[in-house]
Amino acid sequence: MRSIINFIKGFKTTKKTARMVLLLFIVNLAFAMILAVPMYHSLKDSFGDSLVGEGMAKGFDMLWWEEYRDQSEGLAKTFTPSIIGKGAILNNLEGLILMTFFALPPVILIFGLIYIIFRTFLAGGILSTFNLNESKFSLKKFFGGAGTHFPHFFLVMLVSWFIFYGMLGSLYRGFSSIRNSIAQNSFSEVTPFYLGLVFSVILLFLLFLLQMLFDYTRIQIVVEQKTNILIALRDAFRFISKHLGSTLGLFYLLVLVNFGITLIYLLLKSFIPQSTAVGVISVFLIQQLFVFALIFIRCWLYASELELYKYWQ
Repeated sequence: MRSIINFIKGFKTTKKTARMVLLLFIVNLAFAMILAVPMYHSLKDSFGDSLVGEGMAKGFDMLWWEEYRDQSEGLAKTFTPSIIGKGAILNNLEGLILMTFFALPPVILIFGLIYIIFRTFLAGGILSTFNLNESKFSLKKFFGGAGTHFPHFFLVMLVSWFIFYGMLGSLYRGFSSIRNSIAQNSFSEVTPFYLGLVFSVILLFLLFLLQMLFDYTRIQIVVEQKTNILIALRDAFRFISKHLGSTLGLFYLLVLVNFGITLIYLLLKSFIPQSTAVGVISVFLIQQLFVFALIFIRCWLYASELELYKYWQ
């Protein structure tokens, strides 16, 4: 019950700071355009005056793509059939669980690192804004909070990476060894498949648990003004352990909302033909609404977790 109450409170708090969500959306769009513009020019140069561009609006041209892939370098090398439609979401999820993103071109890895660090900076502004709980959003206070908490949030980010790759990386290697061993001695691919699925669910659950742990660590830093991140991490762990039902319940309520929004987005996108300019523009607008919704949900999660923490404190 407490999870639902703070779930609703978090939504109201986030709705009240819609200007902040819009700011985050604009920042996200600016980062996306840095990659989208050179990719657009690369594809435009490849299409040239041929009919490939028109054909791609009706269906993916594998022959063109194989030639484009062999000639491409850097960012253009990442353009694959899997980034279109629901494949992009599933690809990102697989890359996160299987840790295959290290195979990406260096330019993408560097850009991704810069983006994550900037998101860490913005997280300080988001939580400080929610903590102040003022009736009107202040850009000055947002960036003031972001700057104040960034050094500690940056250290939290480094610790989270260490734990993530240390613990989940070891588990993944162990799971893979077990699955491969069973696959070699199995007469059917069904058992290894379901075993891999179970392992992926376990890893995803642990990933979510770690995300929640570090969310409450950041809340400890902002609300309690803690400067020692290890103490903040310890206290966040104690808080979650003491209120495991309400913290997990709240987190997975937002996971369900995220899943529902994603499903609606994929369904809407699949029903709109992209063979005309109107269809392409419509899908683009739907994509931006989807991104805005994801940013809103992330802020909603922060606000709800903060409300829950303050209630129990």
